[in-house]
Amino acid sequence: MHRTVHRALRAVAVAAVALLALALRRARKRAREVPLSPITAGWYVGPGFVEREGLTTGEEPAGEVADVAHFAGETFDPERLHPEVRRFYERTAEYEMRYRAQWHRPFRTGAAVASRLTSRIEQLNLPGPGDESWHRLESQFLDVEEPGSVAIDDAPAEPAREDVRAWVRTDPESGDAVFVALYATHHRDGNGFANISVPVPGGGVDTVLRPEHLGEGVDGGTGIRLTTEGSGDPGLFLRTPVGPFAVPGGQRFEVWPAEDGDEPRLRATHEMWLLGRPFLTVEYEIERA
Repeated sequence: MHRTVHRALRAVAVAAVALLALALRRARKRAREVPLSPITAGWYVGPGFVEREGLTTGEEPAGEVADVAHFAGETFDPERLHPEVRRFYERTAEYEMRYRAQWHRPFRTGAAVASRLTSRIEQLNLPGPGDESWHRLESQFLDVEEPGSVAIDDAPAEPAREDVRAWVRTDPESGDAVFVALYATHHRDGNGFANISVPVPGGGVDTVLRPEHLGEGVDGGTGIRLTTEGSGDPGLFLRTPVGPFAVPGGQRFEVWPAEDGDEPRLRATHEMWLLGRPFLTVEYEIERA
């Protein structure tokens, strides 16, 4: 009897290991099919990461993307985008941003522990659970020379990260970095994607997002949704010392025009989930500086 149970448990363990190995192979193959950044970080990132690593050309772009037209494709027509949303993407540095973060159960405990590390390395440095107050952000953009990337006009037949720029977001009171991310685009089969890399110690957290229209705003223009949902290149990827892997999770950014007051204002949300469960929602209030 005991021998039979032992054999059954061993068979289950072998099957579990085999399934895990298969899942890892698929996750690694999936990550190899999309262009990811090669940039990794040491044990400290901080607001001076790009200059410290010798990545910047010294130029300071105006926004997250040079031209929203780079997102054009089957699911997105730049001409339908609300003009204020388009202006924000192309001239992001000219806007003031406030944000608040909400961590969801059952990830709150892990987030509380992780926040101690992220505050030290100054990367993904969000307030921990329990702090849902509004915080200000300051933005700086830097042009980046990234190995393997290309200019938009020089895009090769194989997809590559194009027009890379760092978006450094800091807390104006402490000067600490909140996010340090390398923003780019890439194209496949005539479709443009947002391609974002967050360097972390020993690797990076990379996200490929598909642009879509979001509702109908004032003046007939739409907002924008950037999402990892859907087939093809979009997804969430973890780069590690042993290689990159697709992660069973995703992200969704939405930006739309607010209709309160006379001054142009925008609202935005950033949602993240893992294994089908939401773990973080960040809300933004955005207006021209």
